[in-house]
Amino acid sequence: MNDDTAHPPRRFRRATLRAVVAVLAISGPAIDVHAGAEAPIVTTVPATDPTPTPTPLATTTLPTTTPVATTTTPPVPVTTAPTTTIIPATTTTTTTVPATTTTTTTTVPTATTTTTTTTTTTTIAPAPVNVVYPGPIADILATIRYLESRGRYHLPPNRGNASGAYQFIASTWQNYGGYAHAYLAPPHIQDERAAADVEKFLKQWNNDVSMIPVMWYYPRASRQPELMDVVPVPSAGNVLTIREYQQRWLGVLSTISGDPVPVLLAGGGASAHLGVAPTPLLRDDDLPSVTFPVLGPSRLAVPDCEEATLLRGDGAEQISRAELDAAGLCADAPPSIVFGVKLQPIMAAADGVVTSVRDEPGATISVTITDATGRSFIYSGFNDDSPGTSDGAAPEHLRLTSLATVGQAVFAGQIIGFMGDTDPLPLGIRTEVPTDATVVIDAAATAPHLRLEIVDLDGTPIEAFGPVLDAQWTSTCRVAIGPWSVPPRDASAEPATIETTDDDRTIDSEWNITPTGQVTASGWAAMINPHETCDWTPSIAFGPGGGGSAELPERWATPPDLATEVWLALALAEDGATPLPLIRR
Repeated sequence: MNDDTAHPPRRFRRATLRAVVAVLAISGPAIDVHAGAEAPIVTTVPATDPTPTPTPLATTTLPTTTPVATTTTPPVPVTTAPTTTIIPATTTTTTTVPATTTTTTTTVPTATTTTTTTTTTTTIAPAPVNVVYPGPIADILATIRYLESRGRYHLPPNRGNASGAYQFIASTWQNYGGYAHAYLAPPHIQDERAAADVEKFLKQWNNDVSMIPVMWYYPRASRQPELMDVVPVPSAGNVLTIREYQQRWLGVLSTISGDPVPVLLAGGGASAHLGVAPTPLLRDDDLPSVTFPVLGPSRLAVPDCEEATLLRGDGAEQISRAELDAAGLCADAPPSIVFGVKLQPIMAAADGVVTSVRDEPGATISVTITDATGRSFIYSGFNDDSPGTSDGAAPEHLRLTSLATVGQAVFAGQIIGFMGDTDPLPLGIRTEVPTDATVVIDAAATAPHLRLEIVDLDGTPIEAFGPVLDAQWTSTCRVAIGPWSVPPRDASAEPATIETTDDDRTIDSEWNITPTGQVTASGWAAMINPHETCDWTPSIAFGPGGGGSAELPERWATPPDLATEVWLALALAEDGATPLPLIRR
């Protein structure tokens, strides 16, 4: 945080797995460019001159509890104002443990009647304090912390002199708590300082949470809306406009809190009703462009590897660092783990060619799709159980689709298989799996999920969480299935119907796997990340022979292909000639 000076927002960082874990010593959010206020902020929430509030695009009320009441106002041109999301005012108690001074007096007797007194002053450092902030504040803090540092409290100053979990610069930190830089302060002091800023901004902007990323990134834009679509100080390494950063920030907050974002913010609406083939989101950084890989209601797990004590979802046992490592959530380039229900369709996240298929009894079922640049997308965790059983005896058409064949060209949005539990995952690493009366998941079992990993041709892991989260954010409430979703199989098989999770009992939300292995879907099952704020839900069956548009992107006219050197590199890696971790074993 600095004074109207932007620093490069870090790539998606770790936050609290809100629905997976509860954080005892929960800390505040962090943003690389925490400019905060124009005036330095001390230990309390200072009163500030009211700043004109930009015209909101949409309004969301995020209550302290899980349900979300949504009110949508008519949109205004996106070039004039930041998005607005409102949470109710919350009284937050911040506990500060002041330094304590102890005076010790020692009397030393001598041979005479004279007494000499020596006084020693000892300063006791503040003890760690587990301050439990109210839900909305805790989620905001986790969002900032994730985006800025992945929760690394001891991150030293960068070239912009920002440090710690919240990336405070020294001039904004102002020797808070007696520490010269934020990263030198214990976690609870950094949390306390960030929480004070969050409360200040909420008060200043009438509890409009969408203004927090603006104030953290480039506060000048809060008074000059025309700056919302400008990349501030590119020379400092920034690549996002303030609006892009704000949208990404709100997407992370929605994922962490589990509270849906109104369709107006997510980009849905009437244009989403066509069921047009998904197109990968063009990115503004060096991460790959992808589409969201799961059809229907789902929950995306947020990478988390904090120093705070974590609890399992049921609050019974601690999640160990080993479990976090085993799930890949402590990796510098974390995978994307998406929870859902058995037999939920899994889609290709990018155009490419299938370069590996692993389907062996008792092992993880995985499919690798490699794009033209040589990046491999490894999908793990497909189904191996027959409907209603856990015997690993699923027929071929309930595991993978006809597209899962080595050498087959695949486009983003096409269905490559069905979700299961064949990917090993520590039981503690599970989020609030979407479930209702039709879906029951044993608490002692691995929840159905997809693990998506991305590696470069040289074997270097690439972060998958950030791109997938962005794709989810931009495609929420959109229909994502059509006649192009999957070609038929040659042989007929037993059809299957899978109920999805929804809150609308007037429309059946389900996937139907036809005797030819194709998929139709209705209601929430035909959409990306649907929830109660979606303003339209299909009542007819989308897919082969059903509703939806057959319109395809221009890129589909040219099937993806791989250069000879890419195939050679992959073959060498498969033979063990090079250490490419292309297949998860």
